[in-house]
Amino acid sequence: MKNSLTVLMIVSCLLSGISVQSAETENQNILKEIKILDRPLIPTGYGLTKLLKKDYYLGQLSIDKSAIYRTPEDLVFIDAAKRMEFKFVSDRKMSGRTFGRQLAESMKINNDSKTLKESMVKIKKFISFFKRNIKKGDVIRFDYHGDFGTRVYLNKRLLGEISYSLDLYRCVISIWLGERPPSAKFKSGLLGQNGDEYAIELQQRYESI
Repeated sequence: MKNSLTVLMIVSCLLSGISVQSAETENQNILKEIKILDRPLIPTGYGLTKLLKKDYYLGQLSIDKSAIYRTPEDLVFIDAAKRMEFKFVSDRKMSGRTFGRQLAESMKINNDSKTLKESMVKIKKFISFFKRNIKKGDVIRFDYHGDFGTRVYLNKRLLGEISYSLDLYRCVISIWLGERPPSAKFKSGLLGQNGDEYAIELQQRYESI
């Protein structure tokens, strides 16, 4: 509980534009550090989405803890190290191609046609990474870092990498932070804006998988 409250407190500070240096120093032994190459990340929040009215996957968004941002739009467009990670909790197995098509459709409804057209080659390459079946317990991760671009992992196995792809990552992350996310509650959760009790419940569930 203490760990969850600490993360939520820091998330609240970040989204409010308040310094979190004192909170980080005081709780440095409590928080589990996430890193992409040289950049330490901090979670902004957690969300749960459903498929056919049943729990589908839990998501976590993390961003470079030194990044400066104030709005959800900043989180989409800022050039900073980021990670979107999903832990699948559904008993329903799904083909990688079906999951890839879901991502493509969600990108289409959350990005304008000009942006999609400019990034289409990279989007097609990104979708092509999803060939393996996805089942309960699987973890998919999308990492962005300026040094390597976008990397896609399944259960810590690298599926592919696309260089110079901030434009692509913006299209991808818009799936969850755009105008038509899986649900308003899922988007709010990633931004650390759900009620404390529900937010802590999701974090504890996420970390227990």
